[in-house]
Amino acid sequence: MHLGGISQKKSRAYVQTTLLFTLLFTILPLAKGGDGDLTVRTDKDKLVLSKSAKSGDSEPSDLASRLFIEDRITLEFMTGAMFSPCGLGPVVPVYNYQQNNLRLGWMLDSPDKWGPCAGPDNPLRGTFETLLEVTGSYVWESFGTYMTGITGLVRYNFVQPNWIVVPYIQGGAGIIYTDARNWSNQNAIGGNWEFTPQFAGGLRFLIDDNFSFNLEGAFQHISNAGTSARNFGVNAYGGFAGFTYYFDKTWDD
Repeated sequence: MHLGGISQKKSRAYVQTTLLFTLLFTILPLAKGGDGDLTVRTDKDKLVLSKSAKSGDSEPSDLASRLFIEDRITLEFMTGAMFSPCGLGPVVPVYNYQQNNLRLGWMLDSPDKWGPCAGPDNPLRGTFETLLEVTGSYVWESFGTYMTGITGLVRYNFVQPNWIVVPYIQGGAGIIYTDARNWSNQNAIGGNWEFTPQFAGGLRFLIDDNFSFNLEGAFQHISNAGTSARNFGVNAYGGFAGFTYYFDKTWDD
Protein backbone atom coordinates (compact mmCIF):
# COMPACT_ATOMS: atom_id res chain seq x y z
CA MET A 1 0.00 0.00 0.00
CA HIS A 2 2.82 2.36 0.85
CA LEU A 3 4.57 1.76 -2.48
CA GLY A 4 1.29 2.16 -4.32
CA GLY A 5 0.68 5.56 -2.69
CA ILE A 6 4.16 6.76 -3.68
CA SER A 7 3.57 5.65 -7.26
CA GLN A 8 0.28 7.54 -7.42
CA LYS A 9 1.91 10.71 -6.07
CA LYS A 10 4.69 10.47 -8.68
CA SER A 11 2.15 9.99 -11.45
CA ARG A 12 0.13 12.99 -10.24
CA ALA A 13 3.28 15.15 -10.05
CA TYR A 14 4.26 14.11 -13.58
CA VAL A 15 0.82 15.02 -14.95
CA GLN A 16 0.84 18.40 -13.19
CA THR A 17 4.33 19.19 -14.48
CA THR A 18 3.29 18.29 -18.04
CA LEU A 19 0.22 20.53 -17.82
CA LEU A 20 2.33 23.39 -16.48
CA PHE A 21 4.82 23.25 -19.38
CA THR A 22 1.96 22.86 -21.88
CA LEU A 23 0.35 25.97 -20.44
CA LEU A 24 3.58 28.00 -20.59
CA PHE A 25 4.34 27.04 -24.20
CA THR A 26 0.75 27.91 -25.16
CA ILE A 27 0.71 31.30 -23.45
CA LEU A 28 4.05 32.57 -24.83
CA PRO A 29 3.13 32.51 -28.56
CA LEU A 30 -0.22 34.14 -27.80
CA ALA A 31 1.39 36.83 -25.72
CA LYS A 32 3.77 37.71 -28.56
CA GLY A 33 1.08 37.65 -31.25
CA GLY A 34 -0.32 41.17 -30.80
CA ASP A 35 -1.90 43.74 -28.56
CA GLY A 36 -4.97 41.78 -27.52
CA ASP A 37 -5.67 40.62 -23.99
CA LEU A 38 -5.13 37.01 -22.99
CA THR A 39 -7.95 35.36 -21.06
CA VAL A 40 -7.60 32.14 -19.07
CA ARG A 41 -10.78 30.49 -17.81
CA THR A 42 -12.05 27.09 -16.80
CA ASP A 43 -14.94 25.39 -18.55
CA LYS A 44 -16.10 22.22 -16.82
CA ASP A 45 -12.67 21.48 -15.41
CA LYS A 46 -10.99 22.24 -18.74
CA LEU A 47 -8.40 24.96 -19.18
CA VAL A 48 -9.47 27.35 -21.94
CA LEU A 49 -7.20 30.03 -23.40
CA SER A 50 -8.61 32.82 -25.54
CA LYS A 51 -7.37 36.10 -26.90
CA SER A 52 -9.46 39.19 -27.39
CA ALA A 53 -9.34 41.13 -30.65
CA LYS A 54 -7.02 44.07 -30.99
CA SER A 55 -8.52 47.39 -30.11
CA GLY A 56 -7.85 48.64 -33.64
CA ASP A 57 -9.81 45.72 -35.15
CA SER A 58 -13.03 46.43 -33.28
CA GLU A 59 -16.03 47.59 -35.32
CA PRO A 60 -17.04 51.24 -34.83
CA SER A 61 -19.97 51.62 -32.50
CA ASP A 62 -21.75 54.41 -34.40
CA LEU A 63 -23.77 53.72 -37.53
CA ALA A 64 -22.15 56.35 -39.76
CA SER A 65 -18.61 55.09 -39.13
CA ARG A 66 -19.71 51.51 -39.82
CA LEU A 67 -21.37 52.32 -43.16
CA PHE A 68 -18.88 54.79 -44.63
CA ILE A 69 -15.75 52.67 -44.94
CA GLU A 70 -13.29 51.95 -47.72
CA ASP A 71 -14.57 49.62 -50.46
CA ARG A 72 -18.22 49.80 -49.36
CA ILE A 73 -20.53 49.27 -52.37
CA THR A 74 -23.86 51.12 -52.57
CA LEU A 75 -26.89 51.09 -54.85
CA GLU A 76 -28.93 54.29 -54.99
CA PHE A 77 -32.20 55.31 -56.61
CA MET A 78 -33.19 58.99 -56.84
CA THR A 79 -36.20 60.58 -58.48
CA GLY A 80 -37.08 64.24 -58.88
CA ALA A 81 -37.71 67.15 -61.20
CA MET A 82 -35.60 69.84 -62.88
CA PHE A 83 -36.72 73.30 -64.00
CA SER A 84 -35.31 75.76 -66.54
CA PRO A 85 -34.58 78.61 -66.97
CA CYS A 86 -32.95 79.10 -63.59
CA GLY A 87 -31.60 82.66 -63.92
CA LEU A 88 -28.12 81.60 -65.07
CA GLY A 89 -26.99 81.78 -68.69
CA PRO A 90 -29.12 82.46 -71.77
CA VAL A 91 -32.85 82.79 -71.33
CA VAL A 92 -34.39 79.90 -73.27
CA PRO A 93 -37.92 78.57 -73.48
CA VAL A 94 -39.17 76.72 -70.43
CA TYR A 95 -37.63 73.24 -70.25
CA ASN A 96 -38.96 71.17 -67.34
CA TYR A 97 -38.33 67.46 -66.96
CA GLN A 98 -38.83 64.63 -64.50
CA GLN A 99 -35.68 62.56 -63.94
CA ASN A 100 -34.91 59.11 -62.48
CA ASN A 101 -31.34 58.12 -61.57
CA LEU A 102 -29.92 54.72 -60.67
CA ARG A 103 -26.42 54.95 -59.16
CA LEU A 104 -23.81 52.35 -58.29
CA GLY A 105 -21.35 53.71 -55.73
CA TRP A 106 -17.91 52.68 -54.47
CA MET A 107 -16.36 54.32 -51.39
CA LEU A 108 -12.68 55.01 -51.94
CA ASP A 109 -11.51 55.50 -48.35
CA SER A 110 -12.50 55.52 -44.68
CA PRO A 111 -12.99 58.72 -42.63
CA ASP A 112 -9.94 58.26 -40.38
CA LYS A 113 -7.58 56.57 -42.83
CA TRP A 114 -5.56 59.45 -44.28
CA GLY A 115 -5.45 63.11 -45.26
CA PRO A 116 -5.74 66.45 -43.47
CA CYS A 117 -9.42 65.84 -42.64
CA ALA A 118 -8.88 62.55 -40.82
CA GLY A 119 -9.71 62.32 -37.14
CA PRO A 120 -12.98 62.21 -35.18
CA ASP A 121 -12.72 65.88 -34.13
CA ASN A 122 -12.25 67.32 -37.63
CA PRO A 123 -15.43 69.04 -38.92
CA LEU A 124 -14.47 68.07 -42.50
CA ARG A 125 -13.99 64.37 -41.65
CA GLY A 126 -15.43 62.20 -44.40
CA THR A 127 -14.99 59.78 -47.26
CA PHE A 128 -14.77 60.03 -51.06
CA GLU A 129 -17.14 58.00 -53.20
CA THR A 130 -17.37 57.44 -56.96
CA LEU A 131 -20.71 56.77 -58.63
CA LEU A 132 -21.77 55.51 -62.04
CA GLU A 133 -25.24 56.79 -62.87
CA VAL A 134 -27.79 55.65 -65.43
CA THR A 135 -30.34 58.41 -65.99
CA GLY A 136 -33.67 58.74 -67.75
CA SER A 137 -35.84 61.84 -68.06
CA TYR A 138 -39.32 62.66 -69.31
CA VAL A 139 -39.78 66.22 -70.61
CA TRP A 140 -43.28 67.37 -69.69
CA GLU A 141 -43.08 71.01 -70.73
CA SER A 142 -41.70 72.64 -73.87
CA PHE A 143 -39.62 70.96 -76.60
CA GLY A 144 -38.52 67.31 -76.64
CA THR A 145 -40.01 64.30 -74.91
CA TYR A 146 -37.14 62.32 -73.35
CA MET A 147 -33.45 62.16 -72.38
CA THR A 148 -31.40 59.09 -71.41
CA GLY A 149 -27.72 58.59 -70.71
CA ILE A 150 -24.89 57.87 -68.26
CA THR A 151 -23.01 60.08 -65.80
CA GLY A 152 -19.84 59.78 -63.75
CA LEU A 153 -19.88 61.44 -60.31
CA VAL A 154 -17.45 62.04 -57.45
CA ARG A 155 -19.03 62.57 -54.04
CA TYR A 156 -17.63 63.63 -50.68
CA ASN A 157 -19.57 62.45 -47.62
CA PHE A 158 -19.14 64.45 -44.40
CA VAL A 159 -19.09 61.68 -41.78
CA GLN A 160 -19.14 62.67 -38.11
CA PRO A 161 -19.20 60.13 -35.24
CA ASN A 162 -22.69 59.42 -33.89
CA TRP A 163 -24.44 61.53 -36.55
CA ILE A 164 -27.45 59.92 -38.22
CA VAL A 165 -27.51 62.57 -40.97
CA VAL A 166 -24.60 62.59 -43.46
CA PRO A 167 -24.30 65.68 -45.70
CA TYR A 168 -22.58 65.33 -49.07
CA ILE A 169 -21.51 67.30 -52.11
CA GLN A 170 -20.88 65.88 -55.57
CA GLY A 171 -19.98 66.84 -59.10
CA GLY A 172 -19.52 65.18 -62.44
CA ALA A 173 -20.45 65.05 -66.08
CA GLY A 174 -22.23 62.75 -68.46
CA ILE A 175 -23.65 62.31 -71.91
CA ILE A 176 -27.29 61.95 -72.92
CA TYR A 177 -29.31 61.13 -76.00
CA THR A 178 -32.42 63.26 -76.59
CA ASP A 179 -34.99 63.97 -79.28
CA ALA A 180 -35.17 67.69 -78.40
CA ARG A 181 -33.24 68.68 -81.52
CA ASN A 182 -36.25 67.72 -83.63
CA TRP A 183 -38.04 70.84 -82.38
CA SER A 184 -36.63 73.45 -84.76
CA ASN A 185 -38.35 76.39 -83.04
CA GLN A 186 -35.70 76.50 -80.29
CA ASN A 187 -31.95 77.22 -80.17
CA ALA A 188 -31.11 75.59 -76.83
CA ILE A 189 -30.49 71.98 -77.90
CA GLY A 190 -29.25 71.26 -81.41
CA GLY A 191 -27.89 67.71 -81.26
CA ASN A 192 -29.12 64.25 -80.37
CA TRP A 193 -26.05 63.79 -78.16
CA GLU A 194 -25.58 66.41 -75.45
CA PHE A 195 -23.19 66.80 -72.49
CA THR A 196 -24.39 67.27 -68.91
CA PRO A 197 -21.90 68.78 -66.43
CA GLN A 198 -23.56 69.08 -63.02
CA PHE A 199 -23.14 69.47 -59.29
CA ALA A 200 -25.34 68.77 -56.28
CA GLY A 201 -25.54 68.66 -52.51
CA GLY A 202 -27.64 66.47 -50.29
CA LEU A 203 -28.37 64.74 -47.02
CA ARG A 204 -28.41 61.05 -46.19
CA PHE A 205 -30.70 60.12 -43.29
CA LEU A 206 -29.36 56.82 -41.93
CA ILE A 207 -32.07 54.26 -41.16
CA ASP A 208 -30.11 51.09 -40.32
CA ASP A 209 -27.04 49.13 -41.41
CA ASN A 210 -28.34 48.81 -44.98
CA PHE A 211 -30.56 51.78 -45.83
CA SER A 212 -30.65 55.58 -45.86
CA PHE A 213 -33.26 58.05 -47.10
CA ASN A 214 -31.77 60.83 -49.24
CA LEU A 215 -32.68 64.39 -50.20
CA GLU A 216 -30.70 66.24 -52.87
CA GLY A 217 -30.63 69.63 -54.58
CA ALA A 218 -28.96 69.82 -57.99
CA PHE A 219 -27.88 72.04 -60.88
CA GLN A 220 -27.50 70.61 -64.39
CA HIS A 221 -26.24 72.10 -67.63
CA ILE A 222 -27.13 70.62 -71.02
CA SER A 223 -25.25 71.57 -74.19
CA ASN A 224 -23.34 70.03 -77.10
CA ALA A 225 -20.04 71.94 -76.75
CA GLY A 226 -20.50 73.66 -80.10
CA THR A 227 -20.89 70.50 -82.17
CA SER A 228 -24.21 71.87 -83.47
CA ALA A 229 -25.22 75.32 -84.70
CA ARG A 230 -27.94 75.45 -82.04
CA ASN A 231 -26.20 75.42 -78.68
CA PHE A 232 -27.62 78.04 -76.32
CA GLY A 233 -27.91 75.23 -73.78
CA VAL A 234 -30.15 74.57 -70.81
CA ASN A 235 -29.38 75.45 -67.19
CA ALA A 236 -31.75 73.71 -64.81
CA TYR A 237 -32.16 73.42 -61.06
CA GLY A 238 -34.27 71.03 -59.02
CA GLY A 239 -34.44 68.41 -56.32
CA PHE A 240 -34.46 64.66 -55.77
CA ALA A 241 -35.49 62.14 -53.13
CA GLY A 242 -34.64 58.47 -52.86
CA PHE A 243 -32.91 55.65 -51.02
CA THR A 244 -29.44 54.12 -50.79
CA TYR A 245 -28.77 50.44 -50.10
CA TYR A 246 -25.42 49.65 -48.43
CA PHE A 247 -24.18 46.17 -49.26
CA ASP A 248 -22.91 44.13 -46.30
CA LYS A 249 -19.84 42.87 -48.10
CA THR A 250 -17.20 45.32 -49.25
CA TRP A 251 -15.36 45.27 -52.58
CA ASP A 252 -12.36 43.33 -51.17
CA ASP A 253 -14.40 40.67 -49.30
